Amino acid sequence: MFEKFSEELLEAFKHPLPGKSAHKQLMPYLKINKHIQPPQLLSTRKGAVMALIYPIENIPHLLLIERPVYEGVHSGQLAFPGGKIDATDANSLSAALRETKEEVGIGHEVIKVAGSLTEVFVFASNFLVFPYVGIINEAPKIIREEKEVAGILEIPVHTFFDPYILKEKPIQSALGLTLNAPYYDLNGKVLWGATAMMVSELCTIITQHKIEI
Repeated sequence: MFEKFSEELLEAFKHPLPGKSAHKQLMPYLKINKHIQPPQLLSTRKGAVMALIYPIENIPHLLLIERPVYEGVHSGQLAFPGGKIDATDANSLSAALRETKEEVGIGHEVIKVAGSLTEVFVFASNFLVFPYVGIINEAPKIIREEKEVAGILEIPVHTFFDPYILKEKPIQSALGLTLNAPYYDLNGKVLWGATAMMVSELCTIITQHKIEI
């Protein structure tokens, strides 16, 4: 099953992405519909993340990390492995692979990069994030970087197609704004914001190309 899934996903990434329209279902919004103009992209910081998919008992699973609680914008949030693009990185993909190795101990040599998802601007931290999707043929050995990663979640991909896990509630952003936030309820853990928007696009790709999961 996983081999067929991975082949079809690799083929799907040869086609145009669904783009920002696939983000809308999971995009947080202000209840009063006030528009906040983001800063010019030239002044943003840039980051990259890696969405890893691999089989557990032949079923495709998606790797998420749980950030530790700290005095910062992304305290306690669920995310993909990733971080800031450094001057030493050749490009955004190199950054995503480097951060994946640093945070969860998975090296580039076992990752087949299927392609990129549409970039997401994170207003709270002023980051433009470039997401990638990587496929691993077997469940990897995960070595958690304890200072940056508080926990690991391995979620069956089909979970995100269950309509009952998609919910909405008010969430206060790091800027102090209370947003109406659509989110995935993963056994009581909340996946929202930029990462949820990336997952939404990945699910749209799977749906559009009729990939069996």
